[in-house]
Amino acid sequence: MYKFYPKLCGRRLAYAQQFFRTMRILILLMTACLMQVSASTFAQKISLSEKNANLSKVFDKISDLTGLDFLVSTNALSDSKKVTINVKGMELKEVLRILFADQSLEYSIEDKFVVVSKKDTPIPDKVSPNFSDIDISGMVVDEKGIGLNGATVKVKNTKKVAVTNDKGVFELRNIDSKAILEISFIGYQTKEVAAATSLKITLNAIDNKMDDVVVTGIFNKKKESYTGAAKVITDVELKQFQGRNLFTTLGNIDPSFYVIPNNTSGSDPNKIPDIQIRGARNLPNIDQLQDQTSGALNIPLIILDGFETTLQRMMDLDNNEIQSVTLLKDGSATALYGSRGANGVVVIKTKEPEPGSLKLSYRVGLNLSVPDLSSYNLLNSADKLELERLSHFYESPTKSPDANIGLEQYYNQVLSQVKKGVNTDWLSIPLRTQVDQNHNLKIEGGDQTFRYDLGLQYNQQNGVMKESGRRTFNGTINLSYRYKELTFRNNLVVGQTKATQSPYGSFADYAKLNPYWAPYDAAGNVVKFFSPYNYDYSSFGNNVGKPYANPLYDATLNTFDIQTYTSITDNFQLEWTPIKGLYLRSGVGVAGNLSNVDDFKPAEHSSFASYSDADIFRKGSYDYSSGKDFSYTGNFSASYSNLFAGIHRIYAGINLDVSESNTKNYTFNLEGYPDESIDLLSMALQYKQNGAPSGLESTKRRVGALANVNYALKDRYLIDLSYRLDGASQFGVNRRFAPFWSAGLGWNMHYESFIKDNLKFIDYLKLRGSYGSTGTTQFDAYQALGTFSYITNDRYKTWLGARQNSLGNPDLEWQQTNKYNVGLEMTLFKNRVNVVGDVYLERTSNLLSSLDLPYANGFTTYNENIGAVESKGYELTASVWVIRNNTKRFSWSLTGSMVYNKDKIVELSEAMKEVNRKLENPTGPAMYSLNKIIKEGASQYTIYAVRSLGIDPSTGKELFLNKNGQVSYTWNSNDRVDVGIDQPKYRGNFSTLFRYGNFTFNASFGFRFGGQIYNQTLIDKVENADRQFNVDERVYFDRWKQPGDVAYFRGINETSKVFPSSRFVQNENTITCQNVLLSYEVTDKKILNRFGMRSLSLAANTGELFYISSVRQERGTGYPFTRQFSMSLYTSF
Repeated sequence: MYKFYPKLCGRRLAYAQQFFRTMRILILLMTACLMQVSASTFAQKISLSEKNANLSKVFDKISDLTGLDFLVSTNALSDSKKVTINVKGMELKEVLRILFADQSLEYSIEDKFVVVSKKDTPIPDKVSPNFSDIDISGMVVDEKGIGLNGATVKVKNTKKVAVTNDKGVFELRNIDSKAILEISFIGYQTKEVAAATSLKITLNAIDNKMDDVVVTGIFNKKKESYTGAAKVITDVELKQFQGRNLFTTLGNIDPSFYVIPNNTSGSDPNKIPDIQIRGARNLPNIDQLQDQTSGALNIPLIILDGFETTLQRMMDLDNNEIQSVTLLKDGSATALYGSRGANGVVVIKTKEPEPGSLKLSYRVGLNLSVPDLSSYNLLNSADKLELERLSHFYESPTKSPDANIGLEQYYNQVLSQVKKGVNTDWLSIPLRTQVDQNHNLKIEGGDQTFRYDLGLQYNQQNGVMKESGRRTFNGTINLSYRYKELTFRNNLVVGQTKATQSPYGSFADYAKLNPYWAPYDAAGNVVKFFSPYNYDYSSFGNNVGKPYANPLYDATLNTFDIQTYTSITDNFQLEWTPIKGLYLRSGVGVAGNLSNVDDFKPAEHSSFASYSDADIFRKGSYDYSSGKDFSYTGNFSASYSNLFAGIHRIYAGINLDVSESNTKNYTFNLEGYPDESIDLLSMALQYKQNGAPSGLESTKRRVGALANVNYALKDRYLIDLSYRLDGASQFGVNRRFAPFWSAGLGWNMHYESFIKDNLKFIDYLKLRGSYGSTGTTQFDAYQALGTFSYITNDRYKTWLGARQNSLGNPDLEWQQTNKYNVGLEMTLFKNRVNVVGDVYLERTSNLLSSLDLPYANGFTTYNENIGAVESKGYELTASVWVIRNNTKRFSWSLTGSMVYNKDKIVELSEAMKEVNRKLENPTGPAMYSLNKIIKEGASQYTIYAVRSLGIDPSTGKELFLNKNGQVSYTWNSNDRVDVGIDQPKYRGNFSTLFRYGNFTFNASFGFRFGGQIYNQTLIDKVENADRQFNVDERVYFDRWKQPGDVAYFRGINETSKVFPSSRFVQNENTITCQNVLLSYEVTDKKILNRFGMRSLSLAANTGELFYISSVRQERGTGYPFTRQFSMSLYTSF
């Protein structure tokens, strides 16, 4: 027996070997770091040999040997004597005793520092006027003992200032011994200490962490006084739950951020996913409903550093460059964005440059992607041939003796191939195990006045389909300049992405190939067609033996499908704080994007196999498109906050913004490329038949004004009000502007005496509620206008004619989503238990969609407000610190999140109901597909099918239950009823986090329960399976064969197509391992100093390790799903 495997399988093995070699190196480095542990730092034995050396030089050598830092001022060493020492294997304390024996210096050991100072001397009878002046040497460190570079040390009430160096060390001379020093550093609490000759000062990070502030993208709000429903995700969480991109990472953390599974595109690195926050709020038109392209209608608004951006930009972001992500969900939170906030808002804040001396940081990651084919259960050669025999595949339907003889001979030829051991593993041929890499290099520095950040990021995602992949390169320059109360910021990003589709085509083309077909001929060349037996299949009376194109042959040709994107984004902001509490900010953002798509197929490609001889010169195609996008945004905001009379806290803000976006796209479809080497656009013979160059243009404009007021009484009782007026060009001339507003109430109950005095285990308890109205502008630019296009293929004299494309609707108005939300936030037992719960109801009215029109109107569609939908549900998140021992640096926490969402179509216009009535009675091929139907009172995800009672054991035929409750063998479209909802009832995540010392371990899992799914695999690969190709093993093992058989599928000889029935609707419950992370942070200064590093950390991660489902169906039909294994290293200098 033997199997055919791809010729390039050696490359796959080489990639894997390269990956594991790199993993071994990283693991060895990690192990080496962990082994650098000593029982006692100062019990170390060292060898040292110096002759007549300066004391400072000896200190440096001891630092290199032990990892200790010497804290000493230059002035203190001015009178030191040179030393000669020669010791071997002597304890550190004894070495220090020898060094200081004949010096006017003394030392003390504090943590990992040797503090050196001058010995006290008697005060003479006559002293100078400056007898109290001292020289100060010190070090400023963070809570981990790491020196802070760029901290300011100021002598209070004087102009004397020092700034710490890259090790956190500073010096001050001639300072009054009674002086007070003020130490400050961005992000840390300012500290005051009394002057002393030697100081070690520890600064604590400010308690106001990112997750204590809600970054809305317009105004930053203190979380305690915020009444909206928002999830703040920190950079630490992004690392702990890291997925293949930012979308999956956020879904791993918060299940309300739903990445909709796509069973066709799988893990295609070039597929931008559809995402939702709290379900769907838009109703698709009929075409979108049938082809499942309605996901784009519910995409949330993406805000990056205060400016709107695209899903593509979000997908290409480096997670490590993000400081925080805030998900705005309810009306109080999203109403700030008015007409754009209905689908929720994702606010992304990237990291700002860190002050200090020049810092170089580098991060490298290696990712191993392995195809997941566990859901495929295809027949082998022998079973496939036996299935064909049992189903009378080799018997002529015409009963012709000659045809039967030919079919028998054909069967014997196939049988001989099977007996020779031909059993091609077609699934492996277009796939590879791929090693990807990503790099991030950053240079940053500056001081409190000027800071800079220059970064380069490269991300390579080679897909598991051969020669597919996505490569992204980004260059960033961030500048910040502060002059008194003014701050200037500028962020420039230049990016380029190259997305390559696999020349091997769709994975589905390989999954259907018969295993007894050989991909190569006897000479080792790829066969073009599977027709090795030279029979005239047309005489058989069926399609047995019909030549079928080998998709592998296309991959040997010069074909390409490449998309390139080049983007430039520049955001400038000016911030001014003229007086305490008043904050002014204005910004201008511009973005440009150039895109190109090149799709070339030569004449030999299988796409042209069906062309007749008359069309021989049409074979070969080149589809080229070029696009240009440009947008600008301008905004101004002013906010004021203050506390009056010690109990009235007021925050007020206004915001004005304006934007415009313009898109132009040109497309050329050419044909006639007889030779694969002629792949230039200009070498085509002609435009495609009946075709011509085409293009699209759209311009959208928007303007808005916002006012927001927040009031807190005694920080207990909270009121949040906002009002926004928006105007947009996409709506009717009579409905261009629309108001949006919100109101929120909150109660910080933990400040009440009845809780503080009686329920002391409650640390934090807030009850909040909100209402808000929002809208969406994700519609075509000219949907409300009557548009015309020129007739370019004809002329009247020298004039161009024009035709009207669409009817205008001057009264087309905004969709409005009204959001109601009640939430509870609670922290118990000294922050050991945290619970957040929300219940919500959202109703969208004046839904926009396109409707079919009678042909008598001259137009096929018309845009209209067609109805209303409702979405309601709840969210619950709880986390528990099972163990939290800060002294031993050991902790263990458990976190669980769950969401429930149910949608309902509340109202449909009469025109929309008429469209649905036509779908309820399909004719022709539409009878065999599961038409999506929308009805009032039901979910838009409802599955409508005829109820099935299963397979009759006596006949092998399917039994149906009609609307009247009667049993019948006849399927009738009028008997279709609601048999399920194609959405999970419950979704959620649960995770466990361990920390011990410098180790971090995190495991995250996801689940979906309570939904139904129409199992398309049972249709395509079992019941309606084309016997010419390979099928699911259930078509052979689980079919009815004889009277009395209790089987799930019809009789094995039944070849007629089945109709949609509840037999193919199955309950879907799934559990997935989303992410497993193990990381280690090196803090041993001996190791860091040896390599000249400031920091070093290592991490290993897996993604989508397993997938368990109650439904057996093929996953990743067009592009396989993958399992990922990755390792990363981060260091800074």
